[in-house]
Amino acid sequence: MPFKKILKDLVERAGATGAVILDKDGEILDQFSEQTNLELDLIGAHHGVILGILKDAVSRHEDFSEIGSVSISTDTMRLSICVVKEGYYLVVTPGRKTPAGRTLLESSRAVKLIEKEMG
Repeated sequence: MPFKKILKDLVERAGATGAVILDKDGEILDQFSEQTNLELDLIGAHHGVILGILKDAVSRHEDFSEIGSVSISTDTMRLSICVVKEGYYLVVTPGRKTPAGRTLLESSRAVKLIEKEMG
């Protein structure tokens, strides 16, 4: 299953506006958005930095394991970031009314498909 199809299905099932897969350097592997003005490249790259900071903070505590996903809410936007194997990550922009749990569940399902596709 091509990445674009996985992302399209994720956006539809999660009630999101867009989704993007990026590598550890913030380069886009693939993306899908229902909005033409959604700058997924900028959103994804900046949130990859946040994910890196959180991973570093968690690694300093013996009681925590690795980060699998993170949800971020601001006054104007919500994001979900999920770790994919080999330094890749998935960023999803859910709709304002979409429950965060729904987005994370659907993102987790998509990550499994993405990792299978990656081999």
